Amino acid sequence: MTSMNRRGLLALGTLAAGTLAIPGARAQSLRTIADTLAGDNRFARFLDLVTRATAVETFREPGPITVFAPVDEAFTGAPAGLLQDLLSQSYGRGSDTAGDASNRQRWLALINYHVVPGAFDVAQLGGADRRLRTLNGGDIQISSTGGTMRVTNPAPAQQLSAVGSLGANVSAAPAQLVGSPISASNGVIYPINQILFP
Repeated sequence: MTSMNRRGLLALGTLAAGTLAIPGARAQSLRTIADTLAGDNRFARFLDLVTRATAVETFREPGPITVFAPVDEAFTGAPAGLLQDLLSQSYGRGSDTAGDASNRQRWLALINYHVVPGAFDVAQLGGADRRLRTLNGGDIQISSTGGTMRVTNPAPAQQLSAVGSLGANVSAAPAQLVGSPISASNGVIYPINQILFP
């Protein structure tokens, strides 16, 4: 093998290594989490909520962060009254700035309950139950058995919540990972099949 060919393979290997930042995650170009969510049609409703709360920049910052992002179908199984109440509110469109700020805080509380500081790969989250502190300030619990990863609120109705959910997911089955984790330049995205309520 010539020196030129080896350099080409080394460059290709370096590029491939940079593309897969998280072991076990699906290959993805080095786009931010915001751009990755926008480019994947499974997350349209979650991204709509992020946009309403003007929180897109959080998902563009260097991070790293881990996002447990509900796929669109997760919104179908959410508590209808609570979700309808959240999504029917406007932000930045009316003259009621106090109401706008309150709505934005509710959306941010819900969004940030899906985000954990640090980039966690599958190996770090697998095995025994693990609690992680979210950007919301509440905890989520990760458990993995039989190759299925589950995410849940470990203390419904006991965590502070500006969402008004009061542990709405207490009777729901834990959210499950649906599909492979997706790596991005500033962290990793885990697609989940339910919305997590603090």
